[in-house]
Amino acid sequence: MKPAAPTPQYKTQGYGTQNAPGWIAVSRGAALGITFITTLNLLEVFAFNTSAVNNWLCNFRMITQPLSIALLTMLATATLMYSVKPALPVTVWMATLVLVTIVAVFSSWELWDITQRVPENLRQTAMSRPLGVLMLFAVAGMGILVGDSPSVSGKSSFLIIAGSSSLAVMGFVIVTLQSGSISDPIPSDVAPAILVLGCGVERDGTPSEALADRMATGNKLFLDGGGKLLLLSGGPSQGSVTESAAMKKLALAAGVQETRLLLDSAGISAADSIEYAAALPELQADRRIIVVSHWYQLARIRMLGRQAGLQVIAVQAEQQHALFSQNRLYAAEVAAFLKSSLKSVNKLAQR
Repeated sequence: MKPAAPTPQYKTQGYGTQNAPGWIAVSRGAALGITFITTLNLLEVFAFNTSAVNNWLCNFRMITQPLSIALLTMLATATLMYSVKPALPVTVWMATLVLVTIVAVFSSWELWDITQRVPENLRQTAMSRPLGVLMLFAVAGMGILVGDSPSVSGKSSFLIIAGSSSLAVMGFVIVTLQSGSISDPIPSDVAPAILVLGCGVERDGTPSEALADRMATGNKLFLDGGGKLLLLSGGPSQGSVTESAAMKKLALAAGVQETRLLLDSAGISAADSIEYAAALPELQADRRIIVVSHWYQLARIRMLGRQAGLQVIAVQAEQQHALFSQNRLYAAEVAAFLKSSLKSVNKLAQR
């Protein structure tokens, strides 16, 4: 009689064996992505004194700033520990589940709030970020929930973890841009300034259709009494006419008084334009500013304004037609958003 085949043994050294389910590696990668996102959010809070209550993941409404910072710090630490070693000590495991549940609860609250206040035609877009956050935490939470189970213990592929982490970060950026593409409500009282961002002029000085759309929206807001000053920010063009000069012609043609115009000819990027606006004397007492740009840039504009200490009211330009190479522009915006999120690292390193 042949002896029974030996039962496979799971090694516990390091990460274990190759027998771990692939979804555990995906879960650990999602947790690592959460760590990266939360850490960058914390660095922004420390570098620019922004709000940790209304953070990148959700809105910790009714929770104080110090407690919100503590929650984000513990969340980043706990998810990092899980991504490195899934078999967490019992107390850390319970604390991690509690933290994940807290974010899930506030994200769900945000979803409910969106269904109550956002018009139905915009509801799906507005729900992109909280839904994305919930799905991201669901993937990480499932692994955390069973991370110490012997049936799933084993070695996880480093490539799967790295790939899942990258997808988590990129997915978070994409849903943030998507949900942030909706215009903010225009305040009932007059804002100190309306900023229109430049976006291209032909060699003969003719503004591009995208620039004409932005100016038409900005002019209408100004003439309707939305702001006291119309700031036109554009960089140089391929021809002799700068973007800001072409924008000025459109503003004057629409009936805007020249004395209410301010030109910024060094607005090479949205970040430069926001920094220029933040230093204006007109915005030192009242930090509100209406910024007009295309939909895909609004989320980053809010981030740049927050970092500059401005209260940005982002308004989507009313488009006549779809943008040329819109997919390429959107992909470039994803990279630009990631670059803007790293500004806090550079500022803290310079201190």
